[in-house]
Amino acid sequence: MGLSGAAWATLLVPTLLGILTMFLYGFWDKISGKEYYVDDEILAYDEDLMKALKEEGKI
Repeated sequence: MGLSGAAWATLLVPTLLGILTMFLYGFWDKISGKEYYVDDEILAYDEDLMKALKEEGKI
């Protein structure tokens, strides 16, 4: 017994959306043109933090 068209759609649509989401997440910095700063304490983009670190000469 094979799967119906609705069953295939139920399986494939979330899978393809997940793959697209992972692709966009992986290349978002290149797509958006923004740089992300990562260290041991943070894992986020913060414009004010980047400005402060540039003034201190840390980056």
